Amino acid sequence: MATKDNMVVVKNRLPFPWLMGHPDTGCEFINWVAKDWFDNNGIKYTRSEPYRKNDNMCVEERNGHVVRKYLGWSRIDAGRKIVVVINQYYETLDLYLNHFHTVKRTLTKERAGSKYIRTFEKKARTPYQRLMSNESITQETKDKMSKEHKLLNPLLLKEKLDKIHKEIFKLQKIGNQSTKI
Repeated sequence: MATKDNMVVVKNRLPFPWLMGHPDTGCEFINWVAKDWFDNNGIKYTRSEPYRKNDNMCVEERNGHVVRKYLGWSRIDAGRKIVVVINQYYETLDLYLNHFHTVKRTLTKERAGSKYIRTFEKKARTPYQRLMSNESITQETKDKMSKEHKLLNPLLLKEKLDKIHKEIFKLQKIGNQSTKI
């Protein structure tokens, strides 16, 4: 099953132990498959409660940050062939975002009337930089990540993303034309 296969890929690619999973509860995600896999791999598993609209917001808010920002809002229905291409896109996007895309983390979030006032870090850092400065990460893991980082070129990654992005929408267009016939 694709869900289980992808969870294995994620677990193997992480540079540190996977401690907890909180998957989406949409009909496209098979929760019992995920629960069994997480239990068998010693990973804590939390589930959203049915009919609780905001219970899953931590998972869903990241869709806009990455999925919607890079692939857009259009529905992609072109079969298994496009899944392989999208997976290639996400593998490249993973490297690009984690090694070269800086982010300022929220330090505090306070409510002032009907608004929130957030305080951010002074300097934005990449997830790679955060990992390298984290004292709980082993030196072996840091060395492995450093070697990977030295082999990467942000310009080449961006060009590859653009090329794969065009391929995804070409396949989508072909898929849409074949369903109209």
